[in-house]
Amino acid sequence: MSAALVFWLCIGLTAYAYAGYPLLAAALARWIGRSPAGSAHEPMAEDCWPSLTVVVAAHNEEQRIARRVRDILRQDYPGDRIRVRVVDDGSTDATALAAAIGDARVCVQSLPRHLGKAAALNAGMADRDEMGGGLVVFTDARQRFAPGALRHLVAPFADASVGAVSGELVIQREGAGAGAEGLGLYWRMEKALRFHEARLGWLHGVSGAIHAIRPALFQPLPPGTVLDDMWLPLHVRLHGHRVWMARRALALDTPSADAREEFARKLRTLAGNWQLLARMPVLMHPLRNPVFLAWFSHKFLRLLVPWALLVALVASAVAGGALYRSLFALQVLGYLWAAIGLRLPALAARVPLLPAAGTFLMLNLAALLALPAFVAWQPSQLWKRH
Repeated sequence: MSAALVFWLCIGLTAYAYAGYPLLAAALARWIGRSPAGSAHEPMAEDCWPSLTVVVAAHNEEQRIARRVRDILRQDYPGDRIRVRVVDDGSTDATALAAAIGDARVCVQSLPRHLGKAAALNAGMADRDEMGGGLVVFTDARQRFAPGALRHLVAPFADASVGAVSGELVIQREGAGAGAEGLGLYWRMEKALRFHEARLGWLHGVSGAIHAIRPALFQPLPPGTVLDDMWLPLHVRLHGHRVWMARRALALDTPSADAREEFARKLRTLAGNWQLLARMPVLMHPLRNPVFLAWFSHKFLRLLVPWALLVALVASAVAGGALYRSLFALQVLGYLWAAIGLRLPALAARVPLLPAAGTFLMLNLAALLALPAFVAWQPSQLWKRH
């Protein structure tokens, strides 16, 4: 195979992963996509709202867990149909005491030692058979809910085919720098793609900050599972139920403090994708994975893109000819320009699209390191509390 052909195959793979597949999903969603019953804006009758158990896994969250619990209970939702269950994952501070705010609707469970989020979620769901016809909502201690978030999250369950519903994470970027601007563009594109996938019945991931599931469909997580927000919805799809995205069910968050922190978050997530593939080999089976095209195009190919970009760079260097020498030079200049965007955020903030270029470089560096990180370490060890 000639170097020129290798170059164009690698560029084609990258273009499909970042542009071709999103455009395909958008077009198909417009033509054949559908929304489940209950996903429209009509209000549900007051006596139809199901009971909710909101599970919050927390580790060393003494400073903000009480505020988080009160934020959940302040939601515009029937007060007698909401409970909060805080699972204290072996905290070394007073998280358990802070979470017990003196409200009978709040239950605090304490694990004997720090076992990780997967174990905490399993503990919070240990009595799921007793939840009856209610729903379970998962969220984190870090975020807060926008008004009406729970009502919008629950409404699509009026459709019996819906097994899980994701809300939408909103990054509030006030005062943030250029890195946050680039991430904001990426995140807006990512949320649009997820919504198109939801309309097609292809959605296979949810927001860890706000999502709900029918308790009977909860699949216990293996110890150390990093991506609970993919493990759970993927099992919902494997059981023949639909995963929906309620775009008006908002969880509000702030951006990472700096590019290094965001890089660590992305490295953990991308290494978690390799872990998920190792634990769920069915994902690679086109006939057994009902969302194979979406998972392969959206998740797996993005793990391969940085390797394809490296091969494309080498191939253009050895292909020969003025065209490929020019393409090689353009790639080198593009990566240098993106690196400037990462290293000099003040400059990037004044140059259109430079923050986005820096974000693209950062994301693909994380994807490049994700496989060796997964092989060399446990991906769960890559995460630092923030």
